[in-house]
Amino acid sequence: MGGIVDIVVTAFQFVANYIAEYLKNGQQGIALFFTFKNLLAVFGGVGIGIFGGAIPGITITMSVALVMPFTFYMVPLTALSLLLGVYVGAIYGGSISAILLNTPGTPAAACTAMDGFSLARQGKAGKALELANWSSCVGDLVSTSIVILVCPLLGNLALYFGSPEYFALIVFAITVTGGVAGQSMVKGLIAGGLGFLVATVGMDPFVGTGRFDFGNLELTKGFSFVPLLIGLFAIPEVMLQLNRSRSMKGRARITSAPVTDRSHDRLTWQEFKGCFRHMVRGGIIGLVLGCIPGLGATPSAFVSYERAKRASKHPEKFGEGSLEGLAAAEAGNNAVNGATLVPLLTLGIPGDVITAVMLGAFMIFDLQPGPLLFMQHIDLIFGLFCALIMCDVALRLVGMGFIRYARRVATSVPTSMIFPAIVVLCIFGSYAINNSVFDVLTMLAFGMLGYVMATFEIASVPFLIAFVLAPMLERGLRRSLALSGGDPLIFFQRPIAIGFFVLTVIAIISLSRGVGRKMR
Repeated sequence: MGGIVDIVVTAFQFVANYIAEYLKNGQQGIALFFTFKNLLAVFGGVGIGIFGGAIPGITITMSVALVMPFTFYMVPLTALSLLLGVYVGAIYGGSISAILLNTPGTPAAACTAMDGFSLARQGKAGKALELANWSSCVGDLVSTSIVILVCPLLGNLALYFGSPEYFALIVFAITVTGGVAGQSMVKGLIAGGLGFLVATVGMDPFVGTGRFDFGNLELTKGFSFVPLLIGLFAIPEVMLQLNRSRSMKGRARITSAPVTDRSHDRLTWQEFKGCFRHMVRGGIIGLVLGCIPGLGATPSAFVSYERAKRASKHPEKFGEGSLEGLAAAEAGNNAVNGATLVPLLTLGIPGDVITAVMLGAFMIFDLQPGPLLFMQHIDLIFGLFCALIMCDVALRLVGMGFIRYARRVATSVPTSMIFPAIVVLCIFGSYAINNSVFDVLTMLAFGMLGYVMATFEIASVPFLIAFVLAPMLERGLRRSLALSGGDPLIFFQRPIAIGFFVLTVIAIISLSRGVGRKMR
């Protein structure tokens, strides 16, 4: 009996200490975040994201990449809040063109189009847009709330991480992100290997000698992350969309029915209440799937949609204009926003391509995502939590204001105006980093590389992840071997490192089985 009492007392003390520490850190985060600049960054980022997501062809990654150059002169929390706002807004913005045009602005909105466009054809576009906005807010809020409660617990692993653990962690990260390799694992490995090769260009961090610089002074500094990012994602997308627009011979047209009775085009309380359980379920599904690196918003939307269809009293309406289906899809895809930050903040593993971009943003500000971030910058972590909550508020306010003009924005802006403006922003953003023409040439060179990769259906994400993680992998490996005098057994003498290597083996087996099933 005494042993049970001791366990209960110990557990109670742990919970009490955790709550006290949590409240203390929460106050620091609130004080750090609530400034005019941070609030402006969140609301402005959400507005930019909604606009970018609503226009087919401007992807979430492109939106974040175009905004990143403007963050260099900001403090870290303001810059990261702006990028989070763009991320959250763009995922929701994709539903606007999906509902109005049956053209998902983002891949995650493909599920939304199945019922959203049917509602628009019935003259209920306003109802569908408002429900999508509410579902996005509720789903993201459910997921974010759980993330805020659980994430600091995982951050306590910082006390047990050394160089061997970091090396094992990065090996595991690179393995699990094999899920974003695209249709061909071989092409994904080629892209990842190329990313590792490009990352070695520049000065050796330990010896101080040049690597693959060919005597060029600019190359001794290595390739700048942002020009590479913009070139790899924005330029190929512009070229592909221009090719598609030429084949379509004109811009998209509205095919939804005109609204004759505005009273039938407003979301009622009963309709919202009937969809609320699907929003909450979608938030939980998005949380679970978003924490798994490589999945992202699209699988979450379809899983949430399928679960809602099974639980619905009227499954026959799904695909024909079901409000429940629309709510489930939007809640599911937006719920991954906070969830993808869990592996990034706690382990330094990007949960998807957007958080891979944000990993680069952390590195620009000399911040190392992972366990040590919770020890060294806990106030910044809680400031980001405040930014996530405020993104939901901004999504509701800015989103509802945007809906009034959504039809005009999503259908009236010609590609002949959009894409030249994007190219100008790409050049300006690349040059503004270091005031260097070499960075512009870097952006153009990787833009051509990205276009070639897209032409041959080689995913760019493995390239980006390898480029970002390669320096951390090298540091973990070389520091560990330096500590052990060159003995590789150091990686198999610590339980956390062994655990990550075991998880790596499991991930390799799982990926191999998936490839085997595709080949049958």
